[in-house]
Amino acid sequence: MIRKYYLQIGIASAIIGIIAYSFSGSPDFKETTLKSFEDYKNAIINGPDPLVPEEQSGGFDFFEPEKNWVLVADFKPEKNGRNFEMLMTDSTKEQAMLFGIATLTVENKPVKLLIFEEENSYLLPFKDLTNGKTTYGGGRFINVPKEALNGDKLEIDFNKARNYYCAYTERYICPVPPPENTIPVAVEAGERIFRK
Repeated sequence: MIRKYYLQIGIASAIIGIIAYSFSGSPDFKETTLKSFEDYKNAIINGPDPLVPEEQSGGFDFFEPEKNWVLVADFKPEKNGRNFEMLMTDSTKEQAMLFGIATLTVENKPVKLLIFEEENSYLLPFKDLTNGKTTYGGGRFINVPKEALNGDKLEIDFNKARNYYCAYTERYICPVPPPENTIPVAVEAGERIFRK
């Protein structure tokens, strides 16, 4: 069994996210986001270790991009960072570096989310009320571009929410989003459940 940890997942989506971020304020927001969906899907299918065979490419699905799911959070960094034990789907635990806490309002509900450090981006693993219905039951994640942090403000684009690799294949062991990162609303943005 191949193990794939949160620090390794989403490299392709991180790069795509950074590109998409640079266009997020343009009039072509919807078109750019739809292209990022297509690029992400192609990376999953045509990467060096394809997660999904070509014949299952129709199993991908995404919510329609909406600018109202691009939210700005107040951000408080964790002093010097600290290790956080991330539970994995096989019940083991892996060390993650907690970068800070983002505080924002999602559909009139206050939410605090743990943000983790990655090499090329920040990681936001989360669950919400769509899980197991229209999105993957184990939750999703966002690779937040480092350019999205401006002082004490962090822009989070939920249109970039993606499935963990274990949503596509049982070859991977994935992180379980921490309970603190459960959003008490339906986040109808980003990737939907993958239809095998």
